[in-house]
Amino acid sequence: MRVRDETGSVAWMAETSFRAMPDGDLIRLAQAQTEAFAVFYDRHVYDVLRFLYARTDDSQTAADLTAETFAKALASLATYHDRGVEPKAWLFGIAKHELSHYWRWRRVDARARQRLGIERLQLDDTSIERIEDLVDFEEERASLRAAMSSLPRSIAQAVHLRVELELAYPEVARRLGCSEGAARVRVSRGLSRLSGLLSKEGGEGER
Repeated sequence: MRVRDETGSVAWMAETSFRAMPDGDLIRLAQAQTEAFAVFYDRHVYDVLRFLYARTDDSQTAADLTAETFAKALASLATYHDRGVEPKAWLFGIAKHELSHYWRWRRVDARARQRLGIERLQLDDTSIERIEDLVDFEEERASLRAAMSSLPRSIAQAVHLRVELELAYPEVARRLGCSEGAARVRVSRGLSRLSGLLSKEGGEGER
């Protein structure tokens, strides 16, 4: 709770008093008390970071996507309503949207983070090692290989050339023997399919 002294100044309740609260209460309180959102952040940041790193295989990208996920969650608190959707599921929904955007455009959407004045996290070697330790790569890479193997061969090749080899679309088209427009369509369809498959698997793992 908040208390006011005789001058009307606000004395904030210590964050420790929020730590026993369930997520739903934290999100409702966070609309007025930022300390509650800080606790929600601490509670789920490594789960989100692990989820994103496992699907990008890049520490800085995962950190940037995580920052944008929480920035958008913070910015949308006023419109959040608990309608049977758990706050963690809501948070991961935002993370999956950010990941889908990254896969489609190969860049992190940082507008919410910049709008809130949150600085980009610059990772040192220790931070990178800590992030890498969060993920069982054999399991995660196996999931990615399985998802890739479910794609039609022409689409899987397009995704491999564009995403894994980072080739420009004209070169992707040349190697596939198709037009640049067709190459873009194949990559887009492949990334959409992968996003759906991996997000579904990630959602099942969160329960």
